[in-house]
Amino acid sequence: MTKKKLKLLFIAIALLYIIAEYFQLKLLLSITKVSLIPIVYVVYTMSKEKHHALTLVLLAFYFLGDMFSLLNFEVAVVLTLLFFGLGHIVFIKFCFDMLQDVRVRRLLFSALPVIILWFVYYNYSIKDIFGDQLGNLLVPVMFYSIILSIFTIVSVMSYFNKETKMTMYALVIAITFLIGDVINGINTYFSHSSFFDLASIGAQVMGYYILSKFVVEYDFKLKS
Repeated sequence: MTKKKLKLLFIAIALLYIIAEYFQLKLLLSITKVSLIPIVYVVYTMSKEKHHALTLVLLAFYFLGDMFSLLNFEVAVVLTLLFFGLGHIVFIKFCFDMLQDVRVRRLLFSALPVIILWFVYYNYSIKDIFGDQLGNLLVPVMFYSIILSIFTIVSVMSYFNKETKMTMYALVIAITFLIGDVINGINTYFSHSSFFDLASIGAQVMGYYILSKFVVEYDFKLKS
């Protein structure tokens, strides 16, 4: 199968994913949701002669996150947050490697403890708002949101440090994950609506589509 056909397949499955959500076709929804990352994997393996372990690990984490998100019990939610969080950590490394300016890297390292402490405080403060609803999920959600925040910050820094196609891809991926998770939070704890469900899926599909471009073009020689 050519890359063009894989692209069309991705778009077709993404459309079926959206249709399944709109009409609440549970089986089709589950199948299409877990089919996106495998297509990204096939695109990657077909496009690269050598397959880097970190890229495969990244895709595996996101795939497992999608798998556990299909299950509806507390442990599954924790595992979903865990695997997506681990995937974001791998992406943080990619973004950090794209920071070519040593001074910016040192600045990031020096500021990272302060950033983490701030987000610990900030996310812990959501207990006053979401404490009753989150229950035992408060701590996993807090740590996940810290990782996602750091992912977003590092992707922004790498983009403005050097505006390239790769840093733009990373930034878009981080923003789509951030938007999707914010929408999920609103949808779950404030006001559930089909619009939010579709918007969340749209953000996920966009993120995975850009991810398919990123993993093909990312150059590990940047880590010299």
